[in-house]
Amino acid sequence: MRVKKYVVATMPEAMSQIRQELGKDAVIISTKEIKAGGFLGMFNKKMIEVTAAVDDAPVQKAARDAAAPAMKPPVVPISHARSAYSGKSETAAVVEKPAAVQPAVKPAAAPVEPHPESMSMEKVRFQSTSKPVSDEDFLIAPTSRAAAKEEERLIKPDLGNDDEWKHELREVKAMVKSMMMLNEQDSWPAAAKTLAQRLKNQGVRADLVYQIMTPILTMFRKEGIDDPTHAQLKSPVAEEIRKRLHRNRKLGLTIDTKIVYFAGPTGVGKTTTIAKLAADQMFHHQRNVGFITSDTYRIAAVEQLRTYASILNAPLEVVTSPNDLQRAVNALQDRDLILMDTAGRNYRNPLHVNELNSLLKPLPGSEVFLVLSLTSKTDDMVSIIKQFPEGSIDRIVFTKSDETDSFGTILNLTEMTNIPFSYVTFGQNVPDDIQSFEPSEMVKHLLGEQVS
Repeated sequence: MRVKKYVVATMPEAMSQIRQELGKDAVIISTKEIKAGGFLGMFNKKMIEVTAAVDDAPVQKAARDAAAPAMKPPVVPISHARSAYSGKSETAAVVEKPAAVQPAVKPAAAPVEPHPESMSMEKVRFQSTSKPVSDEDFLIAPTSRAAAKEEERLIKPDLGNDDEWKHELREVKAMVKSMMMLNEQDSWPAAAKTLAQRLKNQGVRADLVYQIMTPILTMFRKEGIDDPTHAQLKSPVAEEIRKRLHRNRKLGLTIDTKIVYFAGPTGVGKTTTIAKLAADQMFHHQRNVGFITSDTYRIAAVEQLRTYASILNAPLEVVTSPNDLQRAVNALQDRDLILMDTAGRNYRNPLHVNELNSLLKPLPGSEVFLVLSLTSKTDDMVSIIKQFPEGSIDRIVFTKSDETDSFGTILNLTEMTNIPFSYVTFGQNVPDDIQSFEPSEMVKHLLGEQVS
C-alpha cells in the first residue's frame, strides 16, 4: 500500500493530484487543517493536509475489477460538484448517459451511511476513460449536514481575523519604518545626532524625534548647509517643539467655569492640586470657592480637604453617591466656583471607571480636569485617557514635575490626544507650587536651559 500526503488550498486541487499520482483506486484516509507559508511567522495561510492511499496488490486489484459493475457510474455536472464543496443545500441532479441496452443488474443492498463523526466524506474512486479525465468525472458526496459543514470549513479559504492581520500588518510597517529611520539617522550630522539623543533621553518617542529633525535637516540642505552646528540646529528644533506644545495649550479657568471635577489615578496629587487652584482663584481672581469631595475610600481623605477648606474659610460638602451630588451643588449655589475631588481608583478596572463617570455629570458650566503625574510612562497616561468617553475630559493637569528629569511624555501626548494642557505643579506648597502650562518652559526642560 502506498500512502502519500498532499498540502493544498482546496479539495478539488487535492483530488486532481491524487488522481494523477495514485490512480483511480486511491482512497482518502484523512484530512486536516494546517498553517503554512508566511513571513517571519506572520501572514501564514490555512491549508488542507490530505492523506491518501492506494493498494497496489495485483490480486486485490483484479478482484476489485471483477467485482466492479459493468454499468458506468452516473456523471455529475461540475456545477453540482462545486455546490457540494461549498456546502449548499441543493441536491445535485444525477445525469446518466443514455445506453441502448441495459443489462439486468441485481439490486444491491441499501448502503449503510457512515457516522458523521467518524467519516467526513465517502471513499473516492475515479472512473477510467479513454478521454482526458475532467473534474466532472468524480464527486465527493457529503454524508450528512454535519459532514457538509465540516467540509465547508476545511475547503473555504480562511482569511483569518481582520483585526489580527491588520495588527500584523501594522507591526511589519512599523518594523520597516523603524529600519528606514535608523538607516537615515546614521547619515545625520553629529550635531543632529546629539540633539536627537537628548530628546530620546527625555523620553520622546524615536519616531517623533525623526518627524521633528528630518524637515529641519532638509531645510539646511536646501540652503547648502550639509553639516549644521549644534547652535544652528537648536533654535529651529526648539521652535518646532514649541509649536507642537502650543497646539495643546489652553489658558486657566475662565469666569464661565462654575464647577470643576478632578479625576485621576491614585497618588497623583488631586487633593493638593485642588487646594492650590482654590487659593489661586480666591487670592488672585477674588472668586468665592466651595469644595465637594466624593473620596470616602482613602483614609483621612475627607479630613485632608476639610483642613484646606478651613484654612481658606470655604464650605465643604461630602457626597457618597451620584444621587447626592445635586444636593451638594445646590448647597453651594452661592459660590462662584465649586471644586470637586474624586477618589483615586484603578483605571484598568471598568467597574471603577463607570463608578467615576457616573459622578462626572455634565452640569451647566462644568469641566473635567484629568490629573496625571509626570512620573508616569506615556503608555500609562494614554491608557488612562482612553478609559474615559471621547470628549468627556476638558483639560489635563500635570503634577510632580519636580520629581522627574524626563519631560518627553508631554511632547508625546501632543501626538496622541487633542485634550489641552492647562496647569503644571512642581511641589506641595499651597498655593505657590502651581503655574499655567507654558510651552517655552517645557522646551527648556527638553533641550536644556540655553534655548535661543
